[in-house]
Amino acid sequence: MRRMLAAVAAVAASVLLLTGCQAGLSDEGEPLTVAQSEMLAQTRFQVASRGDVVLHISMLADDDVDHREYEVTLDPVDHVAWGAMLRGPSSLAVEETVAFSPTAFLRQVDGQWQTEAVLDPALSVVFALAADRPENAQLLRQSDARHLGEVDVDGEQQQVFRLPSVDGGGDAVTRLWLDGDGRLRRMDAGDDERLVILLTDDVPLPRPAGLELGDADG
Repeated sequence: MRRMLAAVAAVAASVLLLTGCQAGLSDEGEPLTVAQSEMLAQTRFQVASRGDVVLHISMLADDDVDHREYEVTLDPVDHVAWGAMLRGPSSLAVEETVAFSPTAFLRQVDGQWQTEAVLDPALSVVFALAADRPENAQLLRQSDARHLGEVDVDGEQQQVFRLPSVDGGGDAVTRLWLDGDGRLRRMDAGDDERLVILLTDDVPLPRPAGLELGDADG
């Protein structure tokens, strides 16, 4: 049976191969307990069940010339996202209205949607955050997924997991951060700079006028 969480890790790893740890988190981690594997198995299904969700996506360091930030509403059912993109170092960033699907990236120019080149592979990760069914908890427990520890994030305790690798080789770096209710709060590629996706409690924005799923799919 295909391990869908391993597939998420593979997508992120194809974008960036990262290492790094954070205070309070283990480098190696511990094998999943039964309870942890059951919680992790529900993660992507929970995202899909939440409906539209606001994501904050950050790529590269704030002062990097290629730094980008996105504040977008994700529709995990239709597989389309829309919102704002800040491009460039934080002090000089230019804001644009954008939308994207797994196959296309659009910018709004003079009130019209214009399709750009192929979607940045890093953005394709957001469409792997949700699934229409839970994972297999038993397979997760048998995999090389690891519990890295518990950390305090703005007064909230979050459990941090490293996802399984596709072939069980232990080379995965992608991490998921779950709150006390087992809800996904963050996905990253192993550190705090290269690729961080935060799932927020902000109110989703309605889909912009004129943006149809057919447009976003190319």
